[in-house]
Amino acid sequence: MTGEVKTELPINRKEALERIGGDESFLQELLNIYSEEFEKKFAELKQAVEGKDFKTIREAGHYLKGASANLSLPALREASWKMEMAGANSDLEAAREALSLLQKEYQRLQEFLKASS
Repeated sequence: MTGEVKTELPINRKEALERIGGDESFLQELLNIYSEEFEKKFAELKQAVEGKDFKTIREAGHYLKGASANLSLPALREASWKMEMAGANSDLEAAREALSLLQKEYQRLQEFLKASS
């Protein structure tokens, strides 16, 4: 995945708006809530990876996968799925890679949202 250029947007805004009836301010509120929850779960994941707590890795990955899918965040959904699978397979190296990918995709989302507001 190194060197891969992302061409898709970090959010499918059209799809997300369709899901919530087109309310842009509600979408922004949901993204703010997502950001707060993401940061909590990411901190939890960092500790879980350091402590080799595969149950927490799987559960937190699953939680973020669902939240990312609900908000039409495809790259974050994919990274969260990888985290969930790393936890399910007790694969520490895959969990470390997924953690790095989650961080990169979350930063990309934040930069995109700042630029588009």
